[in-house]
Amino acid sequence: MLKNVNLTLSRQKNCHDLLGMAVFPIKLGIQLWRTRIHIVTIDNAINTLKGKGEMFGLYAWMYEQESQRTSNRIKAALSSKARKGEFKGSVPPYGYRLISGKLVLAEDDTPNNVKRIFRMYLEGKGFDAIARTLTREGCPTPAQVIGKKNAGLYWQGTSIKKILTNPHYVGDLVQGRQTTVNVTSKVREEVPREKQIITENAHQALISRGDFEATQQYMEGRRRLEAKPKAKKHLFTNYLYCADCAKALWYVHYRKGYVCGNYYKYGKHVCSQHSVKEMELIGVILADIRKSAETLNKNEVMGRLEAKTLQARKQAEKQMQSLQGRIEKLKEQKTGIIRLLASGTITETEYKEATESGNAELYSLQDQLKGFQSLQANNSTGESIVRLKKELKQFLKLSELTPEMVHRFIDRIEVQADGSVNIHYKFTATALLTA
Repeated sequence: MLKNVNLTLSRQKNCHDLLGMAVFPIKLGIQLWRTRIHIVTIDNAINTLKGKGEMFGLYAWMYEQESQRTSNRIKAALSSKARKGEFKGSVPPYGYRLISGKLVLAEDDTPNNVKRIFRMYLEGKGFDAIARTLTREGCPTPAQVIGKKNAGLYWQGTSIKKILTNPHYVGDLVQGRQTTVNVTSKVREEVPREKQIITENAHQALISRGDFEATQQYMEGRRRLEAKPKAKKHLFTNYLYCADCAKALWYVHYRKGYVCGNYYKYGKHVCSQHSVKEMELIGVILADIRKSAETLNKNEVMGRLEAKTLQARKQAEKQMQSLQGRIEKLKEQKTGIIRLLASGTITETEYKEATESGNAELYSLQDQLKGFQSLQANNSTGESIVRLKKELKQFLKLSELTPEMVHRFIDRIEVQADGSVNIHYKFTATALLTA
């Protein structure tokens, strides 16, 4: 397609995106028209700049077919190389290097790391536990080995699982495990094992076949044992955060509380525990809610809130009147300029220059006015306090902290290294009085 089509784009557009849309020529034609993107072919059969686009759908289909044939030819060539025992990927498995299309053992510690990963797993360690061990020891990750620019510093459990399930480590070259659906889609699908290209003993093995099979069986057994209903969402999930690294805290069952996610996943060299017991946190929050309810019960507090509400309402009304006055004045000015344009006193260019700044100010003032009107339409602060007071009384009838109460009253909780907490409530009596 790229050899046959010259794309002249009035806006930047990735040619691959156009290829992807070619299966929908009508939709693409509409999209091109809306975004003012033009297509010009070398033979000038399609030239949307001159209105020649009626054959676009047919040509798009033809180009897609040619792209599919090219893709099939490339796949056939790669399959032929794979059957000859050549590695057709661009990135060799961790622990190997690619030399003249063949996999050879790397001359560093990565082969030993692979052996350790299999050994640790068969000894009973999980994916994340192995990842923490390698991170703590400073072992280079797969992304670091191949020199990725955005390579992370830490091993991930998913990387460990990929290594443990990679059949290349027994010396077999297993290729064609995935394929694209078609040239217009990036979606990949798994290929059945009987259709994969397998070359046994194509390179030096790192893991014995017995150990590899034992690993797969052990992994399948653990998967069945771990197949449980969806995990319970704990009371403070998505509310607790580490004060130092900002990572969410994770609930740990045997601790009956929460710890920093980075500490739990990567260990103490990344962050400390920042642990907090769930029951202790519940007690602190219930005490705070009761204290706030008592504060709101005081007549003096309610009186001050009502006075402050009345004062805020009067100020808002004055600002709304001022905004409405200015808006009307700008509209009158614009009407006058339109009359000058209609009478020929000023040109269209002069009209645009005169109204450009005025329009910007007018839109800004209208937005501000809508904001004030929206606030006025909602319940007043005093009414909100009365409603909050009723809600607090209702919740205080309960003997425990419920998820509904957490969602209604708590915005975020930060946990310090010593276990102390900083609770950000969605309300406080003092904040309401000083707002």
